[in-house]
This record gives sequence, structure tokens and C-alpha cells, in this order.
Amino acid sequence: MLFPADLWNDPADREIVGRTVDLFESTPLLLTDRLTNSVFFNDPAEALYGEAAEAIVNRAAWSLLGFDFSSAAPTALEAALLGSGDPWKGIVRLPDGAPRFCEASAVVRDGRLVCGMIRFAAPESD
Repeated sequence: MLFPADLWNDPADREIVGRTVDLFESTPLLLTDRLTNSVFFNDPAEALYGEAAEAIVNRAAWSLLGFDFSSAAPTALEAALLGSGDPWKGIVRLPDGAPRFCEASAVVRDGRLVCGMIRFAAPESD
């Protein structure tokens, strides 16, 4: 998926998000918006989900992490993605059924949310 730079109107926000994407280029990473909906999947995250990002973008983070409904997701997950709480770490089940470690947090600049981000432990190679 091409990085959707136009989602960040502020050049400083766009730069920090771009640098974040570059920093985690080899780690499965997805970014979320103010509603905790996915807005970007990097190539390793696409491979982890086994689908093109365009097919799964805009889905709610809780559903992408295997929670059947929003009330089943940990409260701390949303707070982490919105930058109003500490990072959330947990084991989740992705579509392949394998348990995966993930960490949810946020990029915050000048006291406001730039984006949420979810990083997964890289899949183990056989």
C-alpha cells in the first residue's frame, strides 16, 4: 500500500508519520485514525493479514485484532491508540489463527493525536 501522506495536512505531522513508517519498515505495522479505524498497512502487515491493504483498510482496530465486537476489546486498547493512555500490549489472534504479540500506542505531537499505531512481532520463520 502506498503511504497516504495526504491524510496528514500538517507538514510536521506528515513528516513524523513518514519517519515512523520508515522506522518500522520491516515490522508489521498499521496506522489508525481518530476513530481507531485503520488507514495504512505496511508491506509486512499486508503479508501478515494475507490480503491487500486496500481490502482491509478502514476496518476498526478491535476487529483487526480478532475481537468479535468492540465491547470485547480491552478498554486500554482504545486509549492507547488515541494517545490518552499508556501503550497496550497483548496477544491477539489474526485471521491465520496464530497467536501474535502486538503493541498499540499513538503518535502525539503538541498534545494532540497524529495517529494510532499497532505493531506486531514479526512472524517466526520456519
